[in-house]
Amino acid sequence: MMKRRSLLTGALAGAVAAPAAVTLGASKANAAVANYPIALTDQATNSFQVFDRTGDWSAASNWSFTPGTTNGWDDPFEIRFRATTRYGTIALMTAGQPGNGRAGIVAVTGNGNRLDRGDLIWEASVASYPHCIERIPNVAAVVVAGTRDRIHVYGGANSDHSTLREVQTITDMPKPHAVLWDDVNDLLWVTGGTVIRTYRVTGANSTARLVKSGTDITFAGNGHDIQPDYTDPGKLWVTDSGRVYSLDKATRKVTIISEENYVKSYVRYTDGEAMWTLDPTPADPPWGGPTVYFSGGQSKTRPGAQIYKARIVTTRFH
Repeated sequence: MMKRRSLLTGALAGAVAAPAAVTLGASKANAAVANYPIALTDQATNSFQVFDRTGDWSAASNWSFTPGTTNGWDDPFEIRFRATTRYGTIALMTAGQPGNGRAGIVAVTGNGNRLDRGDLIWEASVASYPHCIERIPNVAAVVVAGTRDRIHVYGGANSDHSTLREVQTITDMPKPHAVLWDDVNDLLWVTGGTVIRTYRVTGANSTARLVKSGTDITFAGNGHDIQPDYTDPGKLWVTDSGRVYSLDKATRKVTIISEENYVKSYVRYTDGEAMWTLDPTPADPPWGGPTVYFSGGQSKTRPGAQIYKARIVTTRFH
């Protein structure tokens, strides 16, 4: 079971507010557990898997994408499911090692539950260690965070993702680790290093470009994950190497909710249940363990897995 750390008793300098009076796993007492699909990136089996929240995680997954280990597809980092007009539901994924990474998209709708590299609509080589990928709706564009040193923007033609090609490379964002589209404010949120930044999108298709918008938010860093708060569209969840934060979109303030180390992903479902993954042994190269943690001391374990991130499967933002 995870080790919980005490909350901070003071505020960090700058835009970071004092800690809220909650712990990482706080939940309503005796709350019923909702069932919802959860996507995992498993570095032990080099696969992307989907399980039900209340299902048997020792059994076969409901859905999987297994790309093999060649051409940069080893070590899965990210999976996101998004709704599109052209393809129905798609899955966006990243994987790889420094100097040899990959980003790709598969069509989920109508293609069965066991997909492999032959099912890819699009893939690209990303040498800058791609940790995250996001789709910008309505402009046929995809953004990949290359955590070594850059953000990659890919534009296509007429919502045809097979035509995506790199149209912009941003090199002034430190160690970009995560990207998330916010359709409430039409902004792309990016975190990396000690910075959380927002971008607006200009143009469309092959002319799509990111333009910095708003004041950077600074925090302790090493910024890692950024996720929606499904209980409040005005907030986001952010993690770095030693903290979990709640971020207010309007005020651009971040509030520390926990000082748990190495939380790789953190999110809350619509009923308020929290879900997170962490690195139980930071010295272990796969950066993940077999367990996903939930509010109220609950957890689900995939025997033998090395789970990097866990994502709620939803098309809320698209």
